[in-house]
Amino acid sequence: MEILRTFDEQYQGIYLARFVNCPFYETPQKYETELDKIQDQLQDPLYVRNFIKSSQSGWKKGAYKNHNLTFLATDVLNEAADLFDKLDELSEESQNGDCFELLFDDFVELSKLERYDDPGRRKMYTYDYSSLLRLYGVRLGNDSIILTGVGIKLVDKMNDTEALEMELNKMNYLKDWLKQEKITDSTEL
Repeated sequence: MEILRTFDEQYQGIYLARFVNCPFYETPQKYETELDKIQDQLQDPLYVRNFIKSSQSGWKKGAYKNHNLTFLATDVLNEAADLFDKLDELSEESQNGDCFELLFDDFVELSKLERYDDPGRRKMYTYDYSSLLRLYGVRLGNDSIILTGVGIKLVDKMNDTEALEMELNKMNYLKDWLKQEKITDSTEL
């Protein structure tokens, strides 16, 4: 597991995960971080379209089964652009001092039971709760989020599809790794 900074001399804000030596998943070698991977994939119309069509997305068994493929792919591509803009703003603003409100207003717990978990699994919507995309990460202390991936969510529950279950597993692995390494806040990254 590697955790990379978003900015030089970063001490708080948004950090980036790179999965190495993980028993079930490795960040592809051509990408430095998971964020690099998802930016590449979610800006590629063919990738987005093929993913939605695949069994991994759950499209045909989820809430969007009656939606047109072209409509969904276009929505995901537009939402991805807005998500990356929002993430850039959060990353920049988090460097100006206390980022508690910035990170915790936008990144919410996966379930209400996880509200106070530290480290804790978190998600960020592009457009509140009607988003097709979810950015996933792990909160560490009161001043950092470590991004682990993104999901195109076309089903009710994350464990309803292979791809979203992988995102759950990545967050769980990072949480366990942070605990094992006794990393409790961003000063230790």
